[in-house]
Amino acid sequence: MKKRKFIVVAFILVAALTIGIGYAALTNVLDINGKADVNASAAEEAFNEDIYFSAAVANGENTTNTASINANNKDSASFTANSLKGKDDTATFTFTIKNDGDIDATVTPKLTTNTLPEYFELTSDWNGEDKTLVAGGKLDITVTVKLLKTPTETISGSFLVELTAVSVDTVDTAA
Repeated sequence: MKKRKFIVVAFILVAALTIGIGYAALTNVLDINGKADVNASAAEEAFNEDIYFSAAVANGENTTNTASINANNKDSASFTANSLKGKDDTATFTFTIKNDGDIDATVTPKLTTNTLPEYFELTSDWNGEDKTLVAGGKLDITVTVKLLKTPTETISGSFLVELTAVSVDTVDTAA
């Protein structure tokens, strides 16, 4: 009898406790407040690491022209035209830009160095316009070097193309 009484009392206590917890869970609102800080420079650096030159090729059969990607900073590539001998000779170079990220980007390749502008004219198939590079995609750009006048001595032109990328998606960090 005593054992049965104990079981009934224990059952009533457990039932009351369960009902109380259930009522509290249904009637109380749990507010969670927090703050998130975005390190913009770290986010930009991570984004920019996903967009880079993945290939640099000197086109044509002439092996004296060279193209390479900067090993320390894949945002720039250099190329050298050694094969041009007479006025209006040209050499072409192709650069592949790759987006390994998951955000579309606007890329702006820019020709920044021309060591002998009186001899060389640089043109490209992107014509200085921004290009959209989809996430996971590739974009090829071609640069042409044209010899403007026949040199009296052997000359070699060195050139640099640099890449700037910005996210197509914008994030509102003020919210």
